Amino acid sequence: MGLFRTKPEPADEVAALQSALAKARNPNSVPNLRRRLLLGQSLVKNEDWPAAERHYADLVPALTDVFGPREPNTLAAWANLAWCQTSQGRPAEAIPLLERTAELFEETWGARQPATFKTQLFLAEAYAVAAQYEDALAVLDAHVGYCTAELGPAHPRTKAGRRRKITVLRALARYEAAEHLLSDEDSLCETDEQRDAIRGLRLVVQAETGDPEAAIAPLRELYGKRQALAESLATVLLKAGQAAEAADLLRELLVAARGRGALLLRGTLAQACVESGNLDEAEHSARTVLAAGAWPAGHPVVLGLRATLARAAAQRGDRTGAAAELESVVSAFKAVFGDAHPRTVQATGWLKEC
Repeated sequence: MGLFRTKPEPADEVAALQSALAKARNPNSVPNLRRRLLLGQSLVKNEDWPAAERHYADLVPALTDVFGPREPNTLAAWANLAWCQTSQGRPAEAIPLLERTAELFEETWGARQPATFKTQLFLAEAYAVAAQYEDALAVLDAHVGYCTAELGPAHPRTKAGRRRKITVLRALARYEAAEHLLSDEDSLCETDEQRDAIRGLRLVVQAETGDPEAAIAPLRELYGKRQALAESLATVLLKAGQAAEAADLLRELLVAARGRGALLLRGTLAQACVESGNLDEAEHSARTVLAAGAWPAGHPVVLGLRATLARAAAQRGDRTGAAAELESVVSAFKAVFGDAHPRTVQATGWLKEC
């Protein structure tokens, strides 16, 4: 089934599929439909979202006609079409598609199907991109419940679902619930690498709850063992006011990063740069992420980037314009999270500095 995988396809394989399909007399024959499915998978793997969206919008009707509306490849194509919309910052379009597709996968093919589980995760991600975190958490709770019942509490899918919940809990600043999950490594981890990652994440949560200095030394020790924990260390350093070192780590990470992960890193880099006085890089990084259009206008990632640009403007002397922008950002954070959320409080503090 043609659901998302992360490894990119070589360009020559994509070109070969496109060339074969261009010569096809009947693009809707079963062999050519299978080629079109492979091409769609390749476009998604390569994160060519506009081309992938056009491809799936054209492919779904043909799959429906030939295979039927509930056939696995037809449903997978719907899910990938929605994923393309989510990845381009349009979750409002994706969510209804994913809700219906997840329902049809379960009804037709059963709760144990990998595609059923994957579509649930797509839906949770779409809710998160829409900043509907409560809905995302509800889907992940149900997903973990499904996995626990169908596969068992120790299954890798169950553990992966629990790890995804931690991300949403942190976004909602529900640190006590996140700590509770993080404290049971056996329920989250399969490998020593995963255990170290969870230990690093516990230190990040410690920093987020008000004690970043105490988290630095143990996180440096973990980082010395696992270079993959560079992002966790950068997050804690930034929380502790050591923005220049955090920026250095984030630049190194960006060399190999791609997709939404790379955009998130670059957004954090923008904040680290504005806090270390590197205004040109801060502005360039923030505008690069905004230009990608990966999140809707009111999403916290977008609001954080707007705040970074406003803070840079204030440092350049435009305090009036910066204050007006930060006032708008604070209002938007309140609409998403409420007055007491750390992101709202932080943005309010920046506004007061203007």
